[in-house]
Amino acid sequence: MAFKNINIRQIVGAALSNDAIIVDVRKSERFRQGHIPMAVNVPIERIEKGQITLPGSRILIVYCDTGGTSMQAAYLLSEMGYHVINCVGGLKNYNGSLAR
Repeated sequence: MAFKNINIRQIVGAALSNDAIIVDVRKSERFRQGHIPMAVNVPIERIEKGQITLPGSRILIVYCDTGGTSMQAAYLLSEMGYHVINCVGGLKNYNGSLAR
């Protein structure tokens, strides 16, 4: 299954226009230090083990710090049947404010 890539700076707009769920795939500690508003934390380790309970009817927009882990998560989630958008560039290229 395939997934789409977007620039991290488009994440909030894409989430709102697609009624999507923003998924931060970083470790929980990193998530607590600051994350994109509206994001839920599902660390890549949980995705790899299939320990996820996200609604299959919603688009998932995934991101991480630099883009590599989110690419892996996007692939895994799409293989599980989810509709996925991956954010290229990661949080280091995000220019919005972060929630804590």
